[in-house]
Amino acid sequence: MVVALALGGCRSEVGGRAHLGDLTVSHAVLSGPASSAQASAFLVLENRGSAPATLLGVHSPEAESVQLHNVAGGRMEPVPQIEVPTRGHLRLIPGQYHLMLEGLVHPLAIGDSVTLELRFSSGTVLTVQVPVLRYGDAVNALAE
Repeated sequence: MVVALALGGCRSEVGGRAHLGDLTVSHAVLSGPASSAQASAFLVLENRGSAPATLLGVHSPEAESVQLHNVAGGRMEPVPQIEVPTRGHLRLIPGQYHLMLEGLVHPLAIGDSVTLELRFSSGTVLTVQVPVLRYGDAVNALAE
């Protein structure tokens, strides 16, 4: 029983991870699409730098466009940029900031992987491979 408890606390991180300079993306997951046209992506951005990092946009070869979105007042709306605080982190999660992949170039299935290129105002481009998970699994990955 002690062994089972010890192993239970050693779960590996689910989702894509990438690091470049002061920026790290972790827990990057794409929720299995509810439609063949769009999908939502979630992740955690960490900025270890001495200045805020501003995410200006995201590109994916698997989608015609990727929009930065926020949910405010119960409405989902595109936003022009997202700021990651100095020596801080920002969680892109359901019901708050997140990414919307629009115009998927082919249907995505659970277990597929999608490439996201995150473009920051500093000129940094952080590329991460993002697994496609069931919605519940994607949400659970963000809670780890």
